[in-house]
Amino acid sequence: MKVAVIGHTGMGGTAITAELVRRGHQVRGLSYNANETPAPEGVDHRFSDVFDGELLCSQLEGQDVVVSAYSGGHGLEVDVYYRQAEGTRRMIKAVREAKVPYFIYIGGAASLYTKPGVQFLEDERWPRWFYGTQPPVHQRWLGDIIPARIFHDSADRKEAGLVKPGESDPILEEQVKDWKHVALLEGCRVALDMFEGRTDFAWSFLSPPWMYRPGPGAGSYELGVDFMIWDEGIPSGIDVPDLALAVCDEVEGRRLVHKHWTCAGRQAKYATDLGEDRPA
Repeated sequence: MKVAVIGHTGMGGTAITAELVRRGHQVRGLSYNANETPAPEGVDHRFSDVFDGELLCSQLEGQDVVVSAYSGGHGLEVDVYYRQAEGTRRMIKAVREAKVPYFIYIGGAASLYTKPGVQFLEDERWPRWFYGTQPPVHQRWLGDIIPARIFHDSADRKEAGLVKPGESDPILEEQVKDWKHVALLEGCRVALDMFEGRTDFAWSFLSPPWMYRPGPGAGSYELGVDFMIWDEGIPSGIDVPDLALAVCDEVEGRRLVHKHWTCAGRQAKYATDLGEDRPA
């Protein structure tokens, strides 16, 4: 198949692109920084800009599937929200104008439900407990990409045994208590509203789990629809290579058309039935 990956030079996009090439697909990689990065082997490596609708539409024509691994940024500034939300709207428009048969969009954990009727950002434990329970390996990665020293400090406390495994770090909870509005998460949450209920084009919306991060991968994953997947009482995670497997399986299998779904590492103890309807 001909598959275009928007954001193919980013963390997730790189892994997805490599897996698609490994499976023998013709991959067109579209990235804003393509001119500054080397072309991956076997990839039609092109500069693109989701805010240039005419260019993007022309690059998507003739593709069998488009995968968006686009991100508006990891900073806390409000511009990230605009780039994620408006960038999503423009990608949908380009996909429809180019008559692409299937669009797989990768959003964020914010749209997942923690219980019926309650999305992640509406949960009373947000943001304190969700940040406080993260394992050290995830905290160090988060501390690097934001960047924020407080996450490295919390990882130090956990690795020193000052916080028991699986318990929340009270010091970190206090430090992030006012982080109620995170631009990227909110931008990804509103992005889901642009897809749900629409049947005028074929789409699939993937919300990675809360603790999605780099790692070696296990070669397998769990699937869920609408609801966050839990691992012994805390939000599940997944390594980048395993999420890439899930995306590429969906490219080929198309089991989740018009679904909002998630995936997690096989260690997860709970996964929502794929047939379950979204709560009211």
